[in-house]
Amino acid sequence: MSTMTRTRTLRLLVTRRNADTRQYETVGELARDDQGYTFTYCQGSTRALPGMPDRTHVYRSTDLFPLFRHRVISPRRDDHDDYLDGLDLPASATPFEVLTRSGGRSAVDTLEITPVPEPGPVDLCFLVHGIRHLSQAEHRRIDALKAGQSLHLVAEPSNPADSHALLVTDDGGRLGYVPRPLLRYVHAIADQPYTLTVARVNPAEVGFHMRLLVRLEGTLLRTDCAVGA
Repeated sequence: MSTMTRTRTLRLLVTRRNADTRQYETVGELARDDQGYTFTYCQGSTRALPGMPDRTHVYRSTDLFPLFRHRVISPRRDDHDDYLDGLDLPASATPFEVLTRSGGRSAVDTLEITPVPEPGPVDLCFLVHGIRHLSQAEHRRIDALKAGQSLHLVAEPSNPADSHALLVTDDGGRLGYVPRPLLRYVHAIADQPYTLTVARVNPAEVGFHMRLLVRLEGTLLRTDCAVGA
């Protein structure tokens, strides 16, 4: 079972991926505090979420909103503990912690959830994206990774899909990419000394989304983290 530090994330960014263009739209922010949960739409969001029809309203609840609660694996499922172990979380992890690591993906929509790092010291885990597009040889490189192994971030300004893309690599081999909704924060963190290590390698049977969990440690100095700024 995991011994990794439990997440201190207090805010999650909710984004929607366009299935045709693969671009992301920022929808809103889910936050937690001692009183419960708050969801706020971002300015410019184009569509309301189920159960939250008013994009000008700040939604508050002592319990996690159903839209997000349904994206967390039920503790009654037989594979609950194994699933959390794959995220390098203990079986006692809270639903908010699970959302922070899992991305909250669902078969019924294209919403994705990513942690919002706070300025200061950063200890951030995320699942590497784009693994489905790797070659068999590159998948074997992932299988050979060890927990704690050092990794690197490589900018790809000529990437045709996203000029701000950040490649995750070991010593030259492609392992996947930083999730697009996290790019603006990770670019800013990578401007300072950082370490990127393997947190967890899961077998291919779990699916591409869960294959590789990495841990980024560093410092976020900027609150304005627009990519390219």
